[in-house]
Amino acid sequence: MKKFILGTAMALVMSTAAHAETVGVSMAKFDDNFLTVLRNGMTDYAKTLSGVTLQVEDAQNDVSKQQSQIQNFIASKVDAIIVNPVDTDATTAMSKLAADAGIPLVYVNRQPVN
Repeated sequence: MKKFILGTAMALVMSTAAHAETVGVSMAKFDDNFLTVLRNGMTDYAKTLSGVTLQVEDAQNDVSKQQSQIQNFIASKVDAIIVNPVDTDATTAMSKLAADAGIPLVYVNRQPVN
């Protein structure tokens, strides 16, 4: 199941941004066992893809920090964003930021409210 989730997340990002080179990843918190497996799986999988770099950030279970990370990804002009949201109620704002910037965004492990 874990490999399915990892593969699906990366496949979605790669299919929406066929030539994605830099992918921003914001994880709710690094010290969660499942999220550690997810993060390591994404990092390992990205290494098998030519020219793909992940920029992985820890939101430390802080919604405002995660939103700031999304804004920084956009300012850095990443090709795609993957988010494990701290709070699904904040996903509307995150989705809007990414959509306005024209950057594909994929949520993992938690369903966004929008």
